[in-house]
Amino acid sequence: MAGEKDQPVRIRAGALGANMPSEDLIVTADHALMLDGYLVNASALVNHDTIDFVSADEMPTLRVYHVETEAHEVILANGCPAESYLPMRDRASFANYQEYLDLYGADRLVHEMKAPRISSRRLLPMRIKTMLGLDKADAPERVVA
Repeated sequence: MAGEKDQPVRIRAGALGANMPSEDLIVTADHALMLDGYLVNASALVNHDTIDFVSADEMPTLRVYHVETEAHEVILANGCPAESYLPMRDRASFANYQEYLDLYGADRLVHEMKAPRISSRRLLPMRIKTMLGLDKADAPERVVA
């Protein structure tokens, strides 16, 4: 895993509220959770406390399972609202690519749900920043003369 954007993100049990998630949840950095009507990429939620990147030392191999539904929609992952798989990358790299082609062909389109996506911490609404303790981390430092 090269950089942080390539590292999975661990969301500790209860990091997003009571039983959200119900147990630790590990997702890819660009996988989104539905929070306050926004699809928020997991990497934007990292606070290095209850939500953090998982190092390659801690997890040298990673097997990712995508849940793809008929439409891009919200599903529950360990009790936490998360997006279903949205095929935006090269599916040909998947281990089951040929099986997928045999079942669905190459022309199947899944349209992204109509919800605003947040991929950067600076774009998070203040309520989410405050919940994660990011409101203070983002505040500019004051210089006292």
